Amino acid sequence: MYLSRVRFLPGHTAHSALLSIQRKGSYASHQLLWQLFTEQQQRNFLFREEQSNGLTSQRGMPEYLVLSQTAPELNSELFHIETKLFAPKLNEGDQLAFRLRANPTVSSKAGDATGKRGQRHDVMMHAKKSAQAEGITDPIVLKQQMEQAALDWLVKDERAAALGARFDAQPAVMAYSQHQTSKQAQQPVISYSAVDYEGVLTVIEPELLLNQIATGIGRAKAFGCGLMLLRRV
Repeated sequence: MYLSRVRFLPGHTAHSALLSIQRKGSYASHQLLWQLFTEQQQRNFLFREEQSNGLTSQRGMPEYLVLSQTAPELNSELFHIETKLFAPKLNEGDQLAFRLRANPTVSSKAGDATGKRGQRHDVMMHAKKSAQAEGITDPIVLKQQMEQAALDWLVKDERAAALGARFDAQPAVMAYSQHQTSKQAQQPVISYSAVDYEGVLTVIEPELLLNQIATGIGRAKAFGCGLMLLRRV
């Protein structure tokens, strides 16, 4: 795998691309980044959008961390790209700090006897509405229940087992945001939410964890969710 930092080059082309992102949302970022992988018929990368701190590009400009199965093409007229091989050597018991932007959802039951899943809901808004239905109105309590629902989504036993890791301490919810985007003009607007988590995990099954890092965590990967970033502690 390859981990890349992708920044816009100054100029008219970048300005036009930024206007497209402002109009279309995160899926426009996905389409722009796909230009770095022209030989791929299907998306083989995850990405996370961040804002420049002003040290390497204009403060507030979007820049991207991209994890891909193949190296990005470096001769872009739009981006400055720094890339390196991503092949961490993990062992059982290693402790790693992580950052994750995910799209936690919960599925409601369908209203018939088919047993099929119903509509998917934003975990935090679902928790808020459920609490309000029980008569809870205190904004502090509502916020606590929303954040706990987001944490429960991440650390539940089956997800940790699938991840090949253990959460010895409860992670933190660092940010929650709601977004709208569209894939094509005249198509319905897609609404989704993103939650930023930070914490420390313990490696249980190194190969399984790396496989999950490669495929991404949760849904909305085309909108910049699912990339888990790791560092040793």
